[in-house]
Amino acid sequence: MSIQPPPGPPPGPPSGPLGPPTVTLPPPRRPWWRRSGVLVGAAVAVVVAAVAALVLTRHGDRGTPSATTPAQARDITRRVTLAPADWGPDAVRDDPYEDDDKVVLVADDSCKVVRQPGVNMLGYLDRNVRKKDLTEYATSTVMVYRNAGFAQADAARFRADAQRCGREADTGSKARWEDIHEVDISTVKGFDDAVSAEEGHLTVDRDGRKADWYYTTATGRTGQFLLQVTILRDASPGQNREEALNALSVMRGRL
Repeated sequence: MSIQPPPGPPPGPPSGPLGPPTVTLPPPRRPWWRRSGVLVGAAVAVVVAAVAALVLTRHGDRGTPSATTPAQARDITRRVTLAPADWGPDAVRDDPYEDDDKVVLVADDSCKVVRQPGVNMLGYLDRNVRKKDLTEYATSTVMVYRNAGFAQADAARFRADAQRCGREADTGSKARWEDIHEVDISTVKGFDDAVSAEEGHLTVDRDGRKADWYYTTATGRTGQFLLQVTILRDASPGQNREEALNALSVMRGRL
């Protein structure tokens, strides 16, 4: 894990079926995380439009950059992390929009989600985006480590959590996740290690209400960089997966 659970849109639906605009959306889950969606018929169009809107921006043959200072890391994170325009015309900034606090979320021995300072990180940035109709939420994250070994170690730790904990509870709220599992992915190219994906089901929101949201988080490592995308909606998990992998490829192209 690596991203703090988001508070969700100020006047949004509860996690689960769309509800009164006075209820706020709960944390979708881990750093590996962030948010949601549904809408019969229209939902399909939203997903297709969002995927089509992601335009891969490459930087010639200059190769993967390297960062040795926090300033260099900051420049890279701001260039690579996705913005609303990357998600299509119906995407806007969520609140909070950016977070650079270098705080990672991991599962302890009891599968409780705990927050820890990022170790050996030069830079960190996540950006949170949502659809205007509150049917989907996405978080893109770039973590820059002092070297490739540190990045690989954290990637392995995140993956181990998904393999070890089928259920998790947040220590900072009442949120609960079930059916957490690792997904085998081999379609995303350009990373030093196999891209890993975690999926799960948010069943209880941060305030203890029943929830029914599904998330997919895809994580890839290139050298000292960990790139991560999380999609959350209450529609098909398969749609989350397709969009998360496409977004991860876009970010890889911007390194």
